[in-house]
Amino acid sequence: MAIERSLRVSSTFVVVLYLCVAGWFFVLAPWSRFWSTHVVPGAPFWLMVELARPAVRGALSAFGLLHFFAAAGWLGEAGTPS
Repeated sequence: MAIERSLRVSSTFVVVLYLCVAGWFFVLAPWSRFWSTHVVPGAPFWLMVELARPAVRGALSAFGLLHFFAAAGWLGEAGTPS
């Protein structure tokens, strides 16, 4: 029983950690200098034009916020006894 609970808690921790790190990446990276100097110029031309648009950057940031909501959902499930 204790091993199952510790595996569940540790796997929940790993998933929540991943979701939070990915969320921060998607929220911050599209607006950073790294994005403008490395990601956009390294993309194919048709994609370069799209990646430079503020609407696409905003959509990627919204995708990052979805990661935070998913992490909150995982934490909510972790608090309920099974």
